[in-house]
Amino acid sequence: MSKIENKQEETERDVFVFGKENYKFLFIGLGLIVLGFILMIGGGSESPDEFNEGIFNFQRLTLAPILILAGFGVEVYAIMKRNK
Repeated sequence: MSKIENKQEETERDVFVFGKENYKFLFIGLGLIVLGFILMIGGGSESPDEFNEGIFNFQRLTLAPILILAGFGVEVYAIMKRNK
């Protein structure tokens, strides 16, 4: 093999599937998912005999699931985005 062919094989092996932008979107999506799960935490009551209405607020029923689904959408976009 000549030096040119050897260099071409090395550069073809060193090419990454994801670029810098892909990883940026992957971390943004992961952050949205984690934030959504953090917003779902809580709402319990001190005593099992008491009922706490806090489990039915906007944050836990609407905002957190929307953030989680948006995070998964960003993850899919980051995976499907072509590298330049």
